Amino acid sequence: MARPLPDDTRGILDPAAMMRHVDFARSPAGDALDGLVEWFWSVEWDIPTPEAHDQHVLNHPAGNISVGTLDDSGVPLNPAEGRVYGVMTQTSHRHLTGAGWTVAARATVGGIGALLSIPAKTVVDTQLTFQQAFPNLDGVRLAAAVSARATNASRIECLREMLSAVVARCDHAMVAEACEVASIAAIAERDRKVRRVEHLAKAAGVSVRTLQRLFDRHVGVSPSFVIRRWRIIEAAELARDATLNNRQWPGWATVASELGYADQAHLTRDFRAHIGTSPAAYLAQSTGAMD
Repeated sequence: MARPLPDDTRGILDPAAMMRHVDFARSPAGDALDGLVEWFWSVEWDIPTPEAHDQHVLNHPAGNISVGTLDDSGVPLNPAEGRVYGVMTQTSHRHLTGAGWTVAARATVGGIGALLSIPAKTVVDTQLTFQQAFPNLDGVRLAAAVSARATNASRIECLREMLSAVVARCDHAMVAEACEVASIAAIAERDRKVRRVEHLAKAAGVSVRTLQRLFDRHVGVSPSFVIRRWRIIEAAELARDATLNNRQWPGWATVASELGYADQAHLTRDFRAHIGTSPAAYLAQSTGAMD
């Protein structure tokens, strides 16, 4: 049975299929992590053998800190392990079988660098163990403490406490700078008029060079990548929404114009780069998924 869709499905490719197989929930970051963590999320599944679910996600341009019972190749983990992911520039894939769970903190666009105390650009398209990510803490013990909890809600609370302790050890100036970057990145997320790095730098009141330096340190990818990623996520969401609600599709040329692209060709180029397929093919797949 399909469960209700989350309020915000951006980046989840085919969320209706996901909700037929998993219990999904989000929780607030909490005051101690405000500005560094956007939210906590969790999934839990129990899929009868030999069924399976393949979930694809176009990640937000931010890192994730997770503990779970499944590795990236779909192999069950016992005990659960902790992983830290930098910005992923391509779509992510998870092959879900049997029973399992994952809880995670989705960093703000800018929070991962401060949480790790290393330049975020060094972990783009990379995963770290908890031992690698938090060398001053006992990573195995931290993951075990989360895993020992009986429910995802209590696991999230444990992960929240762990990350709050991490932040307490962070340099306060670095945390403040990361929160500033997160605020700037939020402009790119919400304002369609921001189409180029120059637009974002002007809105932030800093030079382009300063903005690029800040994003290297705290996000890991360029401001232009962040702008494009949000626009592609929005384009995919528009296609999914039209399909789900049987709305007339305005055409990709119109969508390109609404999202600030010079023409459909530029949108198509970015769409392929981020999702791995053309906009037309993606729309056809979305339509097929609803048949």
